[in-house]
This record gives sequence, structure tokens and C-alpha cells, in this order.
Amino acid sequence: MKIKKIVYLILIISYNLILAQELEQTTSKTLQTALMQPITVTVGGNFVITGSFTALRTQRLDHFITTLYSKAQEISLGNINKPEVIRQIKKELQKYPLRDITLKRADGTQLKIDLLKFRLTGDFKYNPYLMNDDVIIFPSYDEKKNIIDISGAVNHPTQFQFVEGDRLSDAILFAGGINKAYDNVTEAEISRLKDNGNLEEIIKVKITDDIPLQRGDRIRILFTENNKVAFKVLVLGEVNRPGYIYITKNNTTIKEVIEKAGGFTQDADLKRAEILKGTDEAQLMKIKAIRDAYEQDTTFTTLPLVLKTVDELKSEELKMMRAANVTYEEFQYSFAYDNALRFIENKSAVDFTKIFSDAYKDGSFIVNDGDVIIIPKKQNLVYVFGQVVNPGFYIYDSTKTWKDYIKEAGGITEQAKNGKKTQIIKGLSRTWFNADEVKQIEPGDFIYVPKSLPRDLSYYVQQIGSVSGILTAVVSVTFLIIQALK
Repeated sequence: MKIKKIVYLILIISYNLILAQELEQTTSKTLQTALMQPITVTVGGNFVITGSFTALRTQRLDHFITTLYSKAQEISLGNINKPEVIRQIKKELQKYPLRDITLKRADGTQLKIDLLKFRLTGDFKYNPYLMNDDVIIFPSYDEKKNIIDISGAVNHPTQFQFVEGDRLSDAILFAGGINKAYDNVTEAEISRLKDNGNLEEIIKVKITDDIPLQRGDRIRILFTENNKVAFKVLVLGEVNRPGYIYITKNNTTIKEVIEKAGGFTQDADLKRAEILKGTDEAQLMKIKAIRDAYEQDTTFTTLPLVLKTVDELKSEELKMMRAANVTYEEFQYSFAYDNALRFIENKSAVDFTKIFSDAYKDGSFIVNDGDVIIIPKKQNLVYVFGQVVNPGFYIYDSTKTWKDYIKEAGGITEQAKNGKKTQIIKGLSRTWFNADEVKQIEPGDFIYVPKSLPRDLSYYVQQIGSVSGILTAVVSVTFLIIQALK
């Protein structure tokens, strides 16, 4: 009898379990069906696209808005293929507010949505699920005046949309938090302008006070400068370990840098070595190009050159000319060329051949963060050009004269001037010499054979006319002087 009761009890429990499972499955299916039923959500206000759209109950507001934005962007770009136009359209489409969004429910409930806080904190209270007949209203705001600006000891200095009720902690949150590279960050300085913009109120507060903010506040999180940064210089060319060399702030010498780079190789041309420093815009552009090229390919050998435009060079020339105390001819034909080279190259006066000599001060030259040091390879070549049959590079030979190199280049052409007019341009200084004045050709030198310019009858007539004019003037002046002395 007891066994029958136990069996009966087991059957009842099993039946109830089966019934519960079927009920749960039915309820789950019903719920899933309900959740998958489309709902209608309306978007209005300052958004890239407005109107009523289909959504799902399983969608949160941010997901729904992001989907709409992506579709609007896709439609706006269409068949546009110009990168600049695409960037401009994307920039304009992104100008919609992420804060102070109003979500109106069908039952009359209103919620304030802050998608910027959601994206920074992941707190879903700022990003609720959607419901049927929800209305999302994006506010309009002044992008220049209805903002807060924050900088200083934060991870990401930024500007953000101000919302009534914002506090100092909100600004720090939107700026990525306090930068941990700075120690003992406890204070903030708030700058507030009066309505006319001419008067400023400075408020210093403790960060822990978390004071309320006002529209237009400019916040600086105060800090003591931290110089524990990656000071470094880039060494390229003929050193044993080229690349970035870490240095200290304003305290590392060129000698120490070269030692850290493993010293010079046997092929280093120290006479042509140089240091590039960011002393002006042209140098900064050149340094940036070199660093960018190195970071993209650490094996690169061609050093990129970034030259100033003609207008910028002319502007620099005019600045120099403005208060010059030399004649225009002296400026134009002498100083102007030297000044243009200074503006483009702007080299530091360090003799790399003397860096490791205690008898000179070159080794104690202080390098700074961002400097680029270039050690070129020796050029065991001589360049022959101008009026020769085969201009180009020829292997240097200490026993050869300039005439030997011209002969190796196939000799002079019919248009060449008399051989006595041949010029030697020294590779290091670029100084010009008559060929007969140079006793020894050196690696890197240039041998230039100028062209004999053709002279027609009109040229000689013009020259005779010029000389005649001068003689006439001289005779006239002489005659006047004689008459005055009588």
C-alpha cells in the first residue's frame, strides 16, 4: 500500500514538472513573439533625420539612434567619391547633441537621456529600452556658447555640451578623468566671463568640492609640471645603432647621444653630418617629414625634404630687407641667397669630427627633444656636369686631376667654353674655384664645364651702343668741367 502511494506521488510530481515546463515554454514563446513585434518610435528636434520609424522592444535608445544615423550617413554620401567632400558631410552629420535628450512615453512619462554619459560609463540608466509610441526629442543648443571647456591635468582636454545641473565631476568625466601622470592634483581653476566678454572672474576650488558649473565655464585642472616624458632624438645614417635615442631634458650632449647610438661607422661622412632643430616652421615641417618616414619604415634611406614655398621664402626675405643697412644690389646678389639657404637648412654649428675630442667644445653641445641628427655616408664620387658628353658620377681617385675626370666623362662638347673656364665646386662649402686654382680634387666635389653662349650681331650692336652712351656722357661731363675752369 505504501509503495502505491509513493508511486502515485511520484507521478503527480512528474506531471506537475512537465506541466510547468510546457507552461514556461509557452510563456517564453509568447514573450519572444511580443518582443519581436515591431513598435513605432518618433524622432524629432535637432537630429540628422526626423520622423516616425520602426524599432523593436529589444532595442535600447542608443542602438536605435546609431542605426538611424548610419542609414542617414549612407544616404547622404550616396555616390560621392571625393574624400574632402565626404569628410565635410560626415563632420556636418555628427553635429547632433548627445545630452539633454527628452524621451516621452505614451503614458506621459518623460525621461532625460544623456548618451554621452552612457558611452563613457556604460551605465544603462542613461540608455533605456524603447517602448511603443516613444518620442525622442533632440535639443537645439549653441555650439559656441552653450559649452564647457576643460584642460590641464586631464587625459583628454575637451569641450562638451552644457546641461543644467552639470558639476565639476561631470567635466572631469567627459575629459577622461584626471591624468595619473601628475601627482597631487587637488585644485581646479574656473574662468567665467561676464556677458560682454571683457571681464573675467577666476575661481579656485578644491576638486573634491564638486561645485556646480555655469554655461561657458572654462576649467583648468591645476598641476605641477611633470617632466617624466619620453624625451628623445632621432639619429639616422652612419651610426651602429640608428633610431630613437632617449635623452634627459636639456641635459644630454651630442657626444652622449652618439655613444648611445653605438658610435660612427667607418663610412660616416662627419664633415656633412648635421643636426636639425625645430627653430622655425620650415625646420619643424622637415623634422616631421623625416620622423614620419622613419616611423613608417625604420629601414628607409632616402631622407625626405620639405621645402618652403616661394611665397614663404619671399616673406622671410622682405622681413630681412625691411631694416637692412646694405645696398639693394648687395642684398639681392649676396645676402638673399645666403638668407634663403639659412631659412631652408638652418643647421646647428657642430663639427662632428671634433665631438670626441676633449680639446673642443663640440661634444658638449646640448640636444633637445625632437631633434634629428643625420650622419650621411661618405661619397667616394665626383660629379661632372655641364658641357661634357656623359655627365654624371665618377669614382674618386686621388691621383686624377679635373682634366682626367672630364676625359672620363667623354670630353667637352662643341658648346663648351674654353677649358680655362671650367669650375670646381667644393662638395662641402659649395665654393666655386677656377679649375686651375684647385690642386686636389676631393670626394664630393663637382666639376662644371660652362656653356659658351652664342652672340649674334644685335648683341654686339647693343654692347657698342651701351659703351658709346657711356663715352658720350663722360665727354659731356669733361667738357662741362673744362668750361667751368676757364
